[in-house]
Order: sequence, then structure tokens, then C-alpha cells
Amino acid sequence: MCKLSLNVYLLSRLKLLAVMFVFLFPTVNCHAQDEGIKIGIIGALSGPKSAYGISHLQGAQLATEEINAQTQNDMKKLILVPVDDKGETGLVGNLVADLIYRRRVAAIMGSVDSGCTHVVSMMAVKAHIPHLTCVATDPSLTRAGSPWTFRTLADDEKQSKALIEWLVNKKGVKKISLIAVNSRYGKMGTKIFIRQSREAGCEIHGPFFVQDDLNSHDEAVAASLLSQPEAVVVWTLAQDGIKSITRLKRAKFRGIIAGGDGLASPLFYAAEDPAVEGTVITCPYDDGNPSLLNTAFTKKFAEKFGRPPDSFAAHAFDSIKLLYFAAIDSNGDRDLMRARLASTGEYAGVTGVIGFDRFGNDTRQVMLAQCSSKKLVMLKKEN
Repeated sequence: MCKLSLNVYLLSRLKLLAVMFVFLFPTVNCHAQDEGIKIGIIGALSGPKSAYGISHLQGAQLATEEINAQTQNDMKKLILVPVDDKGETGLVGNLVADLIYRRRVAAIMGSVDSGCTHVVSMMAVKAHIPHLTCVATDPSLTRAGSPWTFRTLADDEKQSKALIEWLVNKKGVKKISLIAVNSRYGKMGTKIFIRQSREAGCEIHGPFFVQDDLNSHDEAVAASLLSQPEAVVVWTLAQDGIKSITRLKRAKFRGIIAGGDGLASPLFYAAEDPAVEGTVITCPYDDGNPSLLNTAFTKKFAEKFGRPPDSFAAHAFDSIKLLYFAAIDSNGDRDLMRARLASTGEYAGVTGVIGFDRFGNDTRQVMLAQCSSKKLVMLKKEN
């Protein structure tokens, strides 16, 4: 290759690299575009976990409508950019890369699956983009040291502790069996629950894992009852919870049945199956809270979507507003936006007063609720 043609070749390669650099690594202020502030929201909008992802999206959509209705002429509108990860970790990387580098969002919220959320978090810290989750409860998400990920609900450590304190200290339970879904949610949650139960002096059996097939539920229930437990804790999502608890009731189990917030979905507590009645679960959101903020939210949500909001919709509603106001205060600078989120102390939302600890975790206490007449009834502290 002659010297002239080599120079032309090198120049063309440099131009290509320059274009790629601009596309892949936009400046920190590129998302503060004239058309508004973009926030990406990722979650399962199809597939077996879609009930959680759709509720998550609906809460965010309602928050977006409220924000844009109240923005003044000199304020940027909020543009929500939803994507469907189907609850599959293999899809998340490309979706998040597209949100960051092509769609140029200011921040990302999601996912509803802990495994998917881990992928989002890893990409967020690499790209230096604020990331907030309001559904995934895996404690390691915010304990890996990333300053870019925040969580606006209690993780499994806090939920497990609240449930154990109620079972052991309030109800005097000494022997518990544990049924769990064979996924990251089930494995991580039960690992924490077992450790904390033993620390509380409780005898625990399991976890007995369930799969999609009904035989696994039969086997898990049978195994869980061999030790004659006083309580059975079900650490699954809604549909698996119904299957296992129905079998517990058929087996004439008379003890306490409890679970984590994977059951805090109307798919579970509002199910037609009467077996769910009486189940006690960790509940991060009280839809009957009489605050003006919450009553206005529940009314608007029901009018728009034809049903009451659940925990996942309410937390998404608060989280989108938190991200938007942090973006406005930071004038589109990601580092300032992250610092603004980290300094959140007492943000009043429909789910209560939100604040973060040094790990980016929600600082609020966990509430418990009982399934009653297709609703969640909050337990009083003295119960």
C-alpha cells in the first residue's frame, strides 16, 4: 500500500472511530435535550412475570402524566421510555445499551426481576448513569459498592427480619418450614431467612423448592409438613404461592402461613382461590393510608387503569418522580443527579417518606399485612 493510500485509509478509520465514539459515549449532558428529560423503564411486560412489570410501568405512566401536567413553560417535560425484558437476563444487556447510548436517557428504573436488575446495575456503574429499582429485593444489588444504584423499597434482609420478629416474638413460633421458588428470588430470600431464623433461636426445615410443574408443589408441601411445623413460609411469586398454599390447606395444615412481598400482588391476595385467605405477608405499601397524597394517587390510578394500585405501581410512581426532580435539580448532569439522589433524606411519596442509607437502600420499616376478602389488611404493630 503506497504512503498516500495508507494516509487516506488511516484518515477514514479515524473518522469512523470518531463517529462511533460520539454514538457510544455521549457527553453527560446529552440527555438534557430540548424535547424533555428521558427516563428509561425496564421490566417484564410479557411472560410469566408481566403482572409485576405492567403494574410497575402503569405507576410510572401515571407519575409521568402528573409531572407533565404540572410543568411550567421553562421546565422540561418527562419522556418515559419503556422496554420489555420479559424477565430474561439474556435480553437486558442490549436493551440497556440501547437506552443509554441510542435513546440517551437521563436515568434508568427497573427491572422487576433481581437477576435482570443486576445486569442493569452493572451497566449503570460502567456508564455512570443513575439507576433506581423499586421492585427487586436482592440485598446484594445495593451492597456491591456501586454508588449509582438506589432502591426505594425494603430488601430481603429487612423483609425477612420483620417476618421473623412477628412469627417468633409475637406468635411464639419455634419451628418453621420453608417453601421457595427455584430462582434467584427464592434462593436468595430463603438463604437470608434461614440465617436470621436460626439467629432468633428458631428450628427451620427446608427450603423445599418448587418448579413450574404441579408435582413439585405436591412434593414440597409433603416434605415441609414432615417436621410438623408451627408455620410455613412461602417465598415465591403469586402463582406459585397459590399452588403451594392450596395444597397446604388441602393437607389440613392449621398453622400460620406467611410469605414475602412476592405475594403482594392482586394476582395472589385478590385471587378467587379461598386458600389465600389469612396468609400474612410483608407489605411495603398500605393502599389504605389516609394521607392526601395517597388518596389522590389511589383514586387517579383506579380511574385510569380500572383497578386499585398495588405495591409495585405505588413504588414506581414515587420512584419516577424522585428521578425526575433529581434530573431537574441537576440540569442534566449525571454526577450531580446521582449526588442528589444519594442525599435524599425525607421525600414524601404515596408509599411514605423515602430516604436512602449509605448503600442506597430504603430506610423505612417493613409492614405486615394479612390477606382478607381479596384485600390486604395491614397488621397493627401490637399484633
